[in-house]
Amino acid sequence: MTKVVTIKAQQKWEFCFESRKTEPTLVKTLNDLGQQGWELVTIIHHKDPKGIMTWTAFMKRPSIPQPQPAAEPQPNLTVAKPLDENEPAAGKGRGFDLSGDEFKLKEEPAPPGA
Repeated sequence: MTKVVTIKAQQKWEFCFESRKTEPTLVKTLNDLGQQGWELVTIIHHKDPKGIMTWTAFMKRPSIPQPQPAAEPQPNLTVAKPLDENEPAAGKGRGFDLSGDEFKLKEEPAPPGA
């Protein structure tokens, strides 16, 4: 006897909310969103931070995976090879020749009151 197992992918959701001051404007907004596939989850009637009574509706709809954009072709890049210390620098932009130079750190006096 052969057993068949069906595995269903877990549904993914996206969510949004809308706040309106009056019921008629909220109903119009919900009807518009319903036509776009949004499903009403819940509504709360509360005071907003300014103390005004406000309707806030929370909606959800199944998430549709967005197609991944095709990878753009990369330009041909030339990678510069590391400089060989024994090879003389040729042309500008290849670095500075610091051989034979001497560098010293200049010590600044401490500011008064420090």
